Amino acid sequence: MTAPKRPESYLVTLADLGRDPDEVALLARALAALDAKHALGPKILAEPHVAEIIEEFVTRLQRSFGSLAAVRGKRILDIACGSNSSRSPTTGRRTAQFEPWMCRLLLQLGAEPVGVDLGDLDAEAFEHYALDLGVAGALDALPSASFDAVQDSRLFGSPEFRERHGTANADRVRREISQQERRLLKPGGILIHSDVDG
Repeated sequence: MTAPKRPESYLVTLADLGRDPDEVALLARALAALDAKHALGPKILAEPHVAEIIEEFVTRLQRSFGSLAAVRGKRILDIACGSNSSRSPTTGRRTAQFEPWMCRLLLQLGAEPVGVDLGDLDAEAFEHYALDLGVAGALDALPSASFDAVQDSRLFGSPEFRERHGTANADRVRREISQQERRLLKPGGILIHSDVDG
């Protein structure tokens, strides 16, 4: 994505990811809400990779559902959704790149997102749970076949996860998350994206 110089330019460029005029309008409204509620534009200006993350999430949703409008009313689980206390794996400083952008976007698109992360999600408007995904059985409390879609990404690159669990448990956690994703999806449910194989 080319780097515009003003926050509004980023939002217009991202809205253009819509595949037709209705989807462009839907995405523009969602992005405007994210800007108003979470300062998306200024955060992109400060950290241009945030725009790439939003683009990646929009593309995943389009690929998985066929259109952004199709997520409306869907209960979608985001495992390792990110938080307001997440830190950069390279600098160790707080970063907007690991905020819960997928859940926020889903909420603005009319979905019913559920976020799972160990970090701070207290101020978020979507349903969320503070769970340590490195602990066996962390997702057991979520009911089976209760989600229309599941997505997970960035858990294994998370400084918080690596700090708590190192790399020794990564294979066990990958296996468990893979099993949990299958258990949590409704019949015919969609796996939007998973890093458990990566």
